[in-house]
Amino acid sequence: MEFHVTQTRRPGPTAPATGLEAAEARLSAERTVPCGWVHKHAVEQVLVTDVREIDGRFFALAQLPRTHRLYNDSHDAGYDVLLLGEVARQASEAMVHRLMGVPLDRPFVIGTMRVEVLDRAAVAVTRAATTVLAEFVVKRAKRWPDGTPRHLLSSTILHIGGVPAADFSGTLMMLKGDTYRALREDGAVPSAGAPAHRRTGEPRATPEEVGRNDPRNVVVGGLREENEGITADLVVDLDDPVFFDHELDHLPAMLLLEGARQSALAALARRDGVPARSLSAVDCTVNFHQFAELGAPVTCTAVPDGAGTVAVQLVQGDDVIAEGGITLVTGNGPATGTAD
Repeated sequence: MEFHVTQTRRPGPTAPATGLEAAEARLSAERTVPCGWVHKHAVEQVLVTDVREIDGRFFALAQLPRTHRLYNDSHDAGYDVLLLGEVARQASEAMVHRLMGVPLDRPFVIGTMRVEVLDRAAVAVTRAATTVLAEFVVKRAKRWPDGTPRHLLSSTILHIGGVPAADFSGTLMMLKGDTYRALREDGAVPSAGAPAHRRTGEPRATPEEVGRNDPRNVVVGGLREENEGITADLVVDLDDPVFFDHELDHLPAMLLLEGARQSALAALARRDGVPARSLSAVDCTVNFHQFAELGAPVTCTAVPDGAGTVAVQLVQGDDVIAEGGITLVTGNGPATGTAD
């Protein structure tokens, strides 16, 4: 299975502030949406509270957690870029199901994905709970004969306090069961399936090496310097309640992205001699070429350039599973140090 890279552009405001305020006022933050709408089983992992079509536009409301084990595990004064990505992912999928009529039993497959912080001040963590208004904008759609979408090029813009704070863009496929099964049978690693051990890739790196605080949130291990960067082994824990909220037949995209992010942090921190915890990701782009299987190890390679961007690649066996780039900044701006 191959996906082609789709270029996305930095969005501007999609509507006057008054329009956004009116839309937000018609959405509720009193309870979460059903778990199935966002492809989760545990209510505690659901971040979206409402979705609604308003004047022909698709909106969702979400609330950013402040005590999430994974997404609030850093020293950053702002919300984690991957938390913003997860909010946008959930909002997008909920709106595709609820507002575009895609049945809940159809698997979703991500092809390309970019999550970018547009305004660092807008994503600052405050004492009050932060509500996010997400607008889902379809740029191109291909449909099944029944009229439901099967392939979308889209952007989900996250507004906080009327300000465009982050953008989540890329391609998404919604497959019928027989199509998904055929796709998995064609691309599966012969030895894949349920691994002999529910936890692989250990020992994990230390939290300090990858910018985390909680050892349970470290998803790479065996860090080694190679090719002017870092290569690490992806740690797969099938009992992790965040990444494996329910049984999957492949490794989830958000685990691969977190592994790439942690490898990028470790690589730039080692090169520049700074603590990984002093760096933050503000722009993550990944192109997924094929599924990552449960039964085979995955390595993450991260190579920094001179301007704070780290090229990342995830490999399983002889196959490049995904590749892209992650932009890191310090508390005062881009991480632009150069190697000695």
